[in-house]
Amino acid sequence: MSVSRQLSRQWVPIVGGSCDVRSGADALHAMAKVLKDSVPRPHTCMVVVRAGEEAELLEEVRRQVVDAGFAYHLCELQMPVRTFDAAGTLAKALMEAGATADDLCCAVGDADLISVASYVCGSWCQGMQVVALPLDELGFFEGALVPRALDVGGVPGMVAVRPAVRHVVLDLDRTLGELDSEPARHARVLMVAAAFGSSEKEFSALWDKAGDIMADDGAALCAQLLATAKARGKLAASTAAAVRSSINYGRSFANACAGLVPGVSFASLLAEGMRFCARLSVAQGKLDLDDMLAQDELLDVMGVGPARCEVKATDLVEAFRRERLLRSRKLMLELPLAMGRIRLATVDDGMVVEHIHAWCAAHHDEEV
Repeated sequence: MSVSRQLSRQWVPIVGGSCDVRSGADALHAMAKVLKDSVPRPHTCMVVVRAGEEAELLEEVRRQVVDAGFAYHLCELQMPVRTFDAAGTLAKALMEAGATADDLCCAVGDADLISVASYVCGSWCQGMQVVALPLDELGFFEGALVPRALDVGGVPGMVAVRPAVRHVVLDLDRTLGELDSEPARHARVLMVAAAFGSSEKEFSALWDKAGDIMADDGAALCAQLLATAKARGKLAASTAAAVRSSINYGRSFANACAGLVPGVSFASLLAEGMRFCARLSVAQGKLDLDDMLAQDELLDVMGVGPARCEVKATDLVEAFRRERLLRSRKLMLELPLAMGRIRLATVDDGMVVEHIHAWCAAHHDEEV
C-alpha cells in the first residue's frame, strides 16, 4: 500500500469541540512538534501503553517526548484494559509523576487503551491534554474520536467516556492494517454505518471509493478514514439526542449475539446488526427496500458478507431483550428510517421475535 509521505492536517468534530488530526506515512517521527504545541509549556508527559508493547516503538515515542522538552514517564496497563482497574493504574501513575492539568498524556495503542486514557485524563485535575497515537483504525475511530464506554464487572460498555483527545498523530504506516485483519474489517463496517447514517451523498461517495479501498489503494483508504471520522464526529457531537443514537447503529443486535457466537468476529456481528435493523425498518414500512439492498451490497463489497451464526432463536430473543434493557428502561432499537436518518424507535415485540427467528434460520447454513 502506498500512502503520502507528506503530513496533512485536518480538524475533526468531537463532543465538546474538535480534534486536530495530523496524518501521513511515518508521522510518528514528526510527533515532537505536536506534543510541544499541545500545551503552553512542556513539563511532564505520561506515555500510556499496553504491557508488552513493541520496544522499538516505545523507544521512538520516548525520543519524540524528550525532543519536545518533556520529562518522560511510562505507564503500562495490563489486560483487560477497558476497566476501572486499568483506569486506577493510570491515575496512580499520574499521581506518582506529579502530573497536573498543565501536563500531557500520550496514549499509544488501540481503542480500549485510548478510551481509558480519555476517561482518566479528561477528569484529571479537571482535565489534562491528551495526544493519541492510534495503532489501528479502531484506535482512531473508537478510541480518539468517539471513545468506547468502560466495562463494569465483565459487562461491556456501561460507563460512557467523553473524548479528551484533542490531538491525533495518525501514522499511516502503523495504523493501516491488512485488509482482512479484524480492526480493518471492523473499521470498514463503521465506514458504511457512518455513511448510511449521515446522508445519501456520503453513502454514494463511499460507494464510489469502495472498489479502490478493497484494491488496497492507500490514498482512497486514507481519504475515507478522515471522511468517516468527520461523519462519526458530527453524529456523536449533535445537540439532538435522536441524532446521537445513530452512532450505535446495529450495536444492540451485535452485542446480543456476541455472547452466543464467540467464534464470530464483532465486525461481522455489527454488520449483521445493521442488516437486521434495516429489515425491521422495511417491515414497518419506513425504510425503502432499495436502500436496504444498497446497504447489503456495500457491506458485501467492503468484505463483510453474511456471517455463519448457528444460534437458537429463543436464546437470541432473550439475549436481545436483556441487551436492550441493560442501559435503558425503554425497549427501543436504532432503526434507519431513511439514508441519513437513523433513530431510536419502538418496535412491536412480536415483529422482533419473528425477525429473529427468520434471521437464525437464514444464517444457520450461510457461508461466511
